[in-house]
Amino acid sequence: MIYKNTNITASVDANADVVKRTSINFSTQDVGTAKLNFNLFKDGVPLPLSAVKGTLVLLMADGSRFQRDIKITDKINGKAEYVLSNDEIKHYGDVRAELALYYDNKQSLAVIKFNFAISKSLIDTDIAPTAEYYIQTFEDLKEDIETIVADLQEKFKDLNNVETKEGAQQKADAVQANLDTHTSNKSNPHNVTKAQVGLGSVDNVQQAAKADFDLHVSDGVRHITTSERSKWNGSQMSKLTQDNGLIKNLSGTDFNTVIESGFYYMTSASTTLNAPVNSNGYLLVYNYGTYPYQEFTSYSGVTSSIPDNRRKFIRNKVSGTENWTPWMEIEYAAGAQAKVDTHANRTDNPHSVTKAQVGLDKVDNVQQASLAEFNAHNYNSVRHVVQADKDKWNGSQIYKLTADEGHHLIGLSGKDLFTELASKKTTTFYSNNTTTNQPPVSSSFRGIQIGQDNIGEVLAMGNDGSTWRITNANGWKTWKRLFTNEDFESITWQNVTLKNGAATGERIFQYVKWGNLLLLRGHITASREVVCGTIPSDRLPANGAVAMVPVSGTTGYSKLLIYANGDMKLTGIHSNNDSAVSGYYMDVVVPLN
Repeated sequence: MIYKNTNITASVDANADVVKRTSINFSTQDVGTAKLNFNLFKDGVPLPLSAVKGTLVLLMADGSRFQRDIKITDKINGKAEYVLSNDEIKHYGDVRAELALYYDNKQSLAVIKFNFAISKSLIDTDIAPTAEYYIQTFEDLKEDIETIVADLQEKFKDLNNVETKEGAQQKADAVQANLDTHTSNKSNPHNVTKAQVGLGSVDNVQQAAKADFDLHVSDGVRHITTSERSKWNGSQMSKLTQDNGLIKNLSGTDFNTVIESGFYYMTSASTTLNAPVNSNGYLLVYNYGTYPYQEFTSYSGVTSSIPDNRRKFIRNKVSGTENWTPWMEIEYAAGAQAKVDTHANRTDNPHSVTKAQVGLDKVDNVQQASLAEFNAHNYNSVRHVVQADKDKWNGSQIYKLTADEGHHLIGLSGKDLFTELASKKTTTFYSNNTTTNQPPVSSSFRGIQIGQDNIGEVLAMGNDGSTWRITNANGWKTWKRLFTNEDFESITWQNVTLKNGAATGERIFQYVKWGNLLLLRGHITASREVVCGTIPSDRLPANGAVAMVPVSGTTGYSKLLIYANGDMKLTGIHSNNDSAVSGYYMDVVVPLN
């Protein structure tokens, strides 16, 4: 492709608003060949044009305005071009132009304002004055007018058929009179039958018996409440622990200090303070802000007359004080149930309840619920369960992950961890320093295994704060420790060995391997084209690397070559003033793979 090439050099600085007058002069016959070439610089070096869009605005001599994007031809060396369109080249005269850059991070930059000219070619001397909007040809004008005429003819072709206002009113009055007569007819003028309204099987007295309705309403098995539905739908369907919460062993703890909600395992009660009995047991705590509530269940040291060898006590903290109410012992189910059964088995209306007291003083023995009431209740989807609810609840986790008290399911003290867990699927466990094949530290561990037949993954957490992971897929693999951010970020910098006269400048030249990165920092003075320093080769990419480092003393860069054997060399220079270079800033990050 043949172009009339022009070169416009612009340096991005505070003088971007100064209009640069160029000697560029195109012709109105330069259709598709008038090209503006841009070379952009910043601080003496090419301006990178990555992640940027350039826009050129042209203000023509006749007042027309054009705005289009430039084409970036070399993102590294700051080169771009703009070819004037067929419409733009026809606007002859002096042209004012401005180039601006818009970056993806929402920054923008005015680069240069400049002028150039478009001369009117002799062949274009009969061109009519150009405007921003105009009709290209007479044929275009003719086609537009014919389209408008055809549209108007279509809209008015049925004009003769339009109803007059007086005729339309007479017809409307006649229709209204007929409608009024029909509306006032209450004798079923259309002979509608009960079958036509969907009640062919219903007789005038058909109702559900009141006894049947009351029996259904009082069915506590089939019905649930809104709060029960919310509770069950809000519960954890995929169980990880028992619903009673986390268990903590608080041996020797003052009961008065335990106010945090949770489930606790209490031993050596004789050494504690404010216990209800001298017995081991479980403490359940509910905390409603300033109203903590304690429930203690013992499991030893009681007589055989207590049902299930358990005793239960409750108390709560007095709001706004440090005092607790006295412990109160709760009767167990057997005794309470006996009293309830005795009362429930009475058939002589022990409370002398009347029908007026239950709101039925106007009801006789044959009173019935209406069919509408029965149907309204029968189709109440809030109070009734459906098969999907039963399937969801019956499909909840049956295989236990923890013991009934909420702590670990199996203990591995004195056992082999690999042997015990190989026969298990998903489970929780506890081990100590007597367990073989546990993680390679001498402390107790609690953990969880997630897996299926012959395949498992174990996560173990030690009392020393460490976390370990191992997998079992056709045989146990090796324990691997999981590191925290603090472990990863605790790095030690090492000094680079300087060579061939290289010396420390403003900061010591150091290196460190951080994950999959090689980090360098410091400032040195050194000769280019010779090895200036070295580091161990195991800290480097297998095939070496290249990085650009800035110079000190002036603006510019040099290339740092890092060889596979650990040697480093500075080569090349690109600066505003090579003789002013006083050193090199070695602050770079090098990927290792």
